[in-house]
Amino acid sequence: MRPTLVTLYIVFLVVLTGYAVGIAAHAGALLWAAVPMAVVLIGALRAAGPRTELIGWAAFTGWLGMTYAHTGGPLEVGVFFAYVALGALGVFRSPWFFGFAWAAHIGWDCLPRALPGDYASLPLACMFFDGPIALYLFFGAHSGRWKPLMPEAEPRRQAL
Repeated sequence: MRPTLVTLYIVFLVVLTGYAVGIAAHAGALLWAAVPMAVVLIGALRAAGPRTELIGWAAFTGWLGMTYAHTGGPLEVGVFFAYVALGALGVFRSPWFFGFAWAAHIGWDCLPRALPGDYASLPLACMFFDGPIALYLFFGAHSGRWKPLMPEAEPRRQAL
């Protein structure tokens, strides 16, 4: 895909996913919608090919960090920036960072916090959304599906 189309596709998926979460929350359906939304997201990114998928997972890892940033607390804002960094590390160094970020988010979801009424089930729903995605990302990293855009430099060979 051309870079502009890739960018538009990924932005479209991020916005669509955000709206889908909001709609499910307002309908009181976050829990039952979490796994299907994870499967659809995995399929939508996978269908675009490995390189686009790698960039897409970087964008979605940053998006994941925004889950609680809207509460405005300094810790939540700090976590958002940490997730942006993990997304960048995933795309430029190793896709294992994606899996780590999504798996760690499950633990982050377990921390008690005050949420708006529609989002009371968000922590549990996130576990059902984040878990399958984390497993997929670990599988993809293990299988070598994605190559970092800036892999580790090869060690220098010493002249004899």
